[in-house]
Amino acid sequence: MMRTQPLAAVAMVAVLALQPPSSTEPAPTSTPSSSAPTTTNTTPPSSEPPVSSTPPPASSSAPSTPPTAEPPSTPAPPPPAPAPVAAGGREWTLTASRLDLGGLNFVGVVDALVNGQVLKVLKFTASDMKIKDLVQTAEVSPGVKLVTAARPGSTSTVSPGRIELFTVQLKGNLDLLGIKIPVDYTAAHPPPLNVPFVTFTEVTVRNTDLIGGTLKIPGARISVVSDQAPVSRR
Repeated sequence: MMRTQPLAAVAMVAVLALQPPSSTEPAPTSTPSSSAPTTTNTTPPSSEPPVSSTPPPASSSAPSTPPTAEPPSTPAPPPPAPAPVAAGGREWTLTASRLDLGGLNFVGVVDALVNGQVLKVLKFTASDMKIKDLVQTAEVSPGVKLVTAARPGSTSTVSPGRIELFTVQLKGNLDLLGIKIPVDYTAAHPPPLNVPFVTFTEVTVRNTDLIGGTLKIPGARISVVSDQAPVSRR
């Protein structure tokens, strides 16, 4: 009896060792949430090498671009057309004791053809002209002048309609409310003001052309004056 009890104890231990573990054992602890993988918002690193925004320095041995590689330049625009030249021919001179210009407008400085040359002249337009003691002189050939004179004390007129007057020089006294102001107008010194009506006294006007209107000269007397002797015509 003393020997059978140890054998039974050994057998019981062997049986317990061969049995599977009980299902009541606690399950293994799960991985903490802090160790979970991050979201997919993070862009994975690229396998290509980063590109630098700064270009590498050019090599001194690199060939430069030949000049012929530049695009051809745009051709310059053609020059503007020349301003029209006023008609004319030869210069003639008007003298008068009084000159009234109505409907006057100073257009500006223009080109005029005089004796085959282009000159800068003053251009005026007017609606009527009154000329007292008119005398017109024009050189028709070297040493020969054509002189047209009105009856002394009479007033010649140019009207009606638009009159264009091309003037090289206008010299005399500007009559402003009875005050006489000496003036000398040329292309280099044009009139400073543009007025609709003006009166000159003791005036000398060098003209190149007068267009428009009808000139009426009371008691006109025409003379051809040469170096030899004057020839009068009535």
